[in-house]
Amino acid sequence: MEGHDLRLYAKGAAFEDGIYDLRSMELLISSYRSITDRLIAVNLGRRQLTPAIKSQIDYQTRIKSGSIELLIDFVFTHKEIIGALAADGGYQLAGSITKLFGEAITLRKQVAELIDKGLPINITINNNVNIGSGNIIANAENGDIRINDPKVLWAAQVTKYPADRLVSGIDGKAIEYAQFSARDDEMLLSPDDRVILGQNKEELAATIRVTGRLDMVAFSAHRGTIVSGGEKFPVTWDDGIRTKMQKVVDVEGVNFTVRPIIDHKRMHGEAIAYHVLDCFVPQRDLGV
Repeated sequence: MEGHDLRLYAKGAAFEDGIYDLRSMELLISSYRSITDRLIAVNLGRRQLTPAIKSQIDYQTRIKSGSIELLIDFVFTHKEIIGALAADGGYQLAGSITKLFGEAITLRKQVAELIDKGLPINITINNNVNIGSGNIIANAENGDIRINDPKVLWAAQVTKYPADRLVSGIDGKAIEYAQFSARDDEMLLSPDDRVILGQNKEELAATIRVTGRLDMVAFSAHRGTIVSGGEKFPVTWDDGIRTKMQKVVDVEGVNFTVRPIIDHKRMHGEAIAYHVLDCFVPQRDLGV
């Protein structure tokens, strides 16, 4: 990868005999770009990249028989946007991205292992250790995980979707493995990393009230979506309140009594869905 900042190399049957599987190529290219963009944003302390920052990244792709190679160059036309990370032409940024992604995957594997043991996850952060030290310690007895920097947790969360998509395609055959590397750092994804996939959903016993609008309903399946605070949450309910739910479809300002559903593998306690127990419109009798 001489002369380039970042490299993704993948090997497998999808790239053999001069005929390349378009789905596998698209999977690698789009997932890698999404992961890279999100990790650059994390390194810069941002939620997402602005168009000005995205314009600093030049993507090139090389295809060889039996493999695919993606090379990334950082083109700093406005170095003030990137700041200190541009001082050495991008090597520091490339190394930080590679280390950060490796630690994010390691953290997710530790979380998956503890979840499989039925342990509650408790993540604590030591802010006094620099990123990339490899200091992720998991306690297999009580579910405690200590990580070295909040960016590691942040990176694991923001790259979850593209990383899951990429790992799901690494099957040991069509794509045997994918290797990420910078000048002095590298990390590898293989079928063994599929442990990070899947969900470990839990419906909490506590009830909360959510105000919003019921949308996209499939009453036969007792499923729909609540739009609340500009966000959409999948919801389910039991047949006993079906009539009530039918009366509040597309009604604004409905109060729903719900149990939150969380996904432990997302490594935060925010609800990803709700199970509705009751609903009512303030100052309105639903007649049930």
